[in-house]
Amino acid sequence: MWGRRRNAEARLLTEAGETLAYVMQVAEDAHGLLRDARTRLEDAHNQVAATLGFGDGLPVNTVRAQLAQGQATWDSVDSMLATYEDMRASWCDVESADFDAIKAAAEFFTEYSQSCASTVPDLEGATESLLGLRNKLLELRVKVAPIRERAHTAFAAAYAEVSQAGAVQGRFALEARLNAIGDRLRALDAGSVEVDPDRKVTDWYRDVETEIAEIRDGISRTAY
Repeated sequence: MWGRRRNAEARLLTEAGETLAYVMQVAEDAHGLLRDARTRLEDAHNQVAATLGFGDGLPVNTVRAQLAQGQATWDSVDSMLATYEDMRASWCDVESADFDAIKAAAEFFTEYSQSCASTVPDLEGATESLLGLRNKLLELRVKVAPIRERAHTAFAAAYAEVSQAGAVQGRFALEARLNAIGDRLRALDAGSVEVDPDRKVTDWYRDVETEIAEIRDGISRTAY
């Protein structure tokens, strides 16, 4: 009787070990997919970050704030990966484990596989969004460049005209307006202006261009 019971327990333990080996392999495959998705997300993040900081009018502050929000996702995934790797390392020797330990480990690896299955699509979606953002930024750079160049050229011309105007009436007010526009133009170049959903970066540069034209018109009127 006792012999049959021991044989049954051994058989159950063997079956549990086989089940654990299977779910561990499934979890390892899922882990690889999650790790790869995490790597692709980081690469897309870096591609977006690489477009910023050139003083070319891209909305740096707004984009960097968006990138920072993704850090919570990274931290969560990194925690998942680390927890799995620690658990996996502790199960190098299945033969010495008892039934309850094997059962608990099988539940952990099964739940991990399920978590990976739900997390990977989310990471892939976030990666696609970042790559789409990168493409939009590259397109925006091309659109902004000629408008930005015109604004800078007009600003330089207006500054020279004010300097050459001499002691004309209203000169100091024009200088003050021009200095304020210069500050605004530098802020636009640096991308430190917060994005307004109803206004495009190109609109802001056009606004600056229009204000500079008004100042130049004012200089012309005071000269006569």
